[in-house]
Amino acid sequence: MLHATACDSSGQSHRDNKHTVSSNVLRRLNTTISKASIYQKTKINHIDSLKNLLKAGNMPSRQWEVLIEIADQYRQMNADSSIFYAEKAIDAVPDDPSGFKRIRSELSLVTALSTAGIFSPAVWRLDSISRLGLPEDARIEFWKASRIMYSYMLAFVQDHTRYADLFREKYINCDDSLLMLLPPNDTFRQFISAERLVNDAKWEKAKNELETLLKTNSEKTNIYAMAAFQLAIVNKNLGNYNGYVENLAISAECDIKGSVKEGIALPTLANWLYEEGDLENAFNYINFALEEANSGNIRMRTVSIATFMPLIDEAYRHNINSSNKKMFVYLLISTSLLLIAIVLSAVLIKNIRISRTKGKQLESTSKMLEAYVGNFIGLCSNYASRLDQFAKLVTRKINAGQGDDLLKLISSGKFSGEDSDEFYRLIDKAILDIFPDIVEKINTLLLPDKKIELKPDELLIPEIRIYAFVRLGIDQSSKIAQILNYSVNTVYAYRNRMRNRAIDRERFDDNVAKLWRGDENPVSFLA
Repeated sequence: MLHATACDSSGQSHRDNKHTVSSNVLRRLNTTISKASIYQKTKINHIDSLKNLLKAGNMPSRQWEVLIEIADQYRQMNADSSIFYAEKAIDAVPDDPSGFKRIRSELSLVTALSTAGIFSPAVWRLDSISRLGLPEDARIEFWKASRIMYSYMLAFVQDHTRYADLFREKYINCDDSLLMLLPPNDTFRQFISAERLVNDAKWEKAKNELETLLKTNSEKTNIYAMAAFQLAIVNKNLGNYNGYVENLAISAECDIKGSVKEGIALPTLANWLYEEGDLENAFNYINFALEEANSGNIRMRTVSIATFMPLIDEAYRHNINSSNKKMFVYLLISTSLLLIAIVLSAVLIKNIRISRTKGKQLESTSKMLEAYVGNFIGLCSNYASRLDQFAKLVTRKINAGQGDDLLKLISSGKFSGEDSDEFYRLIDKAILDIFPDIVEKINTLLLPDKKIELKPDELLIPEIRIYAFVRLGIDQSSKIAQILNYSVNTVYAYRNRMRNRAIDRERFDDNVAKLWRGDENPVSFLA
């Protein structure tokens, strides 16, 4: 869901004055959150009914349509599943003289990869499609997929790099193309037009168009949720803070009811409530949003929500300070009431120990999150830079009429080799940031004469790299192969090789997954 594309700013900061928030609005939102599992079960049942159609052995064209529908249903709920079914749809394309179905399948995979934050292959596939002569209906789907991809890339970098302007420009170009291709009465075109008015700070006109969209669309549609979020931004800039909170809550409710785990409305509302002093709701909302993004493997949104994580620290510190004040009062009373003081002292000591333990865990978690965000923003920036360099090289070669040289250069594998080396270097660095002693830990599970010894210039070897993901909970060889760009057989081979070196071969994978359990390690705290 493309919530966070417009500027969310007002002429005067709201931090100077606190504003009253309707308790009914938050009460309704809290009720919706409590029923999130029910809404998700409903959507899963719908997806399962589609899967049953696949088992029924329908016509090839019908099989393809069902696979595309499943991939689309999964995209905002579980990115990995969406990727899986989009790839199956590509393999199941029936006879298609116009080529539209194959293009539609490829674009479905592009949007799924973008949602998962796997931008490099998404950009590559989109670039390949752009070279084709697309019919008008395929062009519309192409620009919609491009719009999703660049909005996610923009949200990922969060204006922290020079690539933010590039992604923003490409996102706007997608909107321009859709505005030309879509008919005036198309709902999505109307939303793009209203969103552009928001970006241009034309508040009153944007408000009229967005309110019309809310009146003419069902609350169950994605357009309704996106329009409510944009209307919240408009209300905030017009000084209507009750309208701001109400429309953020409406947008968040739509996301929850639709099992959309990539929404930004709830984290935005949490940030506002934190600034307004409602720490309890802010704490609950930001944690729920992060849990949803993690459960759906929406990497892009996980990184975005991580920017709000100081909420947790600040809220927790506030509660600690409040507890300390109460402790002081209890100690004063205990001087005159000896028996009560003994009981209170025991309670206080217990609370202090719990507080210190949780404080250490929170500090470790914050450091881990900083490393996680830094590593993945670095990975995104690195590949964006390499993509930019490669595009310039291709342009230069083509302009110079050196097409054959370009083909030889690409066929030589120079670029892919360099990319792979850099990719594995970044992956290894990220693993060592989280598990600095991973080699030593795994060596404790190996036979004395089979222990791993790294070369002086090595960060990690493939076997350690693979079992780092096993420790992180990704134990399926196919998923590990997809992440590390290995073949599945290669992953199987490396895992068997490690088991053969283990003290307990049969339970080696389980023993790796249990490493660091009980340590004061940030990852074991999160796992």
